[in-house]
Amino acid sequence: MTIQLTGSVGIDGHNQAADIKTIQSALNKLLNLIAPTAKLAVDGSLGRMPANSKTVAAINQFQRKVVGMVRPDGKIDVNGRTHRTLNQKLQSASNIPSTPAVVVDAAALIQGTPWMKTALAEQGQSEVAGSVANPRILEYFKAAKFWGTDDSGGQNAWCGSFVAWVMQQNGYTPVSHAFRAKAWIDFGQKITEPVYGAIGIKSRQGGGHVAFVVGQSADGQSLYMLGGNQSNKVQISKYSRAVWTDFVLPINASDVGGSLPIYNAVASQAGSEA
Repeated sequence: MTIQLTGSVGIDGHNQAADIKTIQSALNKLLNLIAPTAKLAVDGSLGRMPANSKTVAAINQFQRKVVGMVRPDGKIDVNGRTHRTLNQKLQSASNIPSTPAVVVDAAALIQGTPWMKTALAEQGQSEVAGSVANPRILEYFKAAKFWGTDDSGGQNAWCGSFVAWVMQQNGYTPVSHAFRAKAWIDFGQKITEPVYGAIGIKSRQGGGHVAFVVGQSADGQSLYMLGGNQSNKVQISKYSRAVWTDFVLPINASDVGGSLPIYNAVASQAGSEA
């Protein structure tokens, strides 16, 4: 799927109603790339002040997060850089399978992401109520250089510590303050599209959350994430794709790629970390 424009759209653009509708529809199909942008009204209007419109804000977000523009200009020129990138992403999105499929061969995936074998083996590790702690979670704390001695309670969120332990077990040095979920934005290399084994980072009320990507839903609207402290345990949970704002991989994992597999195995719904 690609789009055609008769004129530019956005700040100082020609802004024909049909072209604006085309852009609004296209951006709605790519909301997962421009979180936390909300779905746009496809009304063909930028209002009296285009600079203040939600459509231009979405264009700016796309230019910043996907095109990589340091200073977004809020304008899509016909066959310009933003228009071409938009078409590339629409084409990629249209190639996502529309029907469920079995997850691709796990052995082949893990060959390129050895840390995932470690992470998957930790499923089921869970908090212990009260002041007693799960010794394994205390190992996660140690890897993240977290001083906590209790694995339960809001002050002892351990999703970042779990990622730190997994990566340390595979020879990678965790980021500074690895117990803080959002600190993982500074790990390795940033990627624009989630792939199997990538570390995903999101915001939540009171902080953030970090987990490993294991797959997506058939419609591409959800991601299945393996993380610690997901309903107080290590497990795979289903999240809206739109809530995940950043993805990173180790520097030497540039060959990891391909289509993100469809996940159709057992998973919980995201809990308080959603």
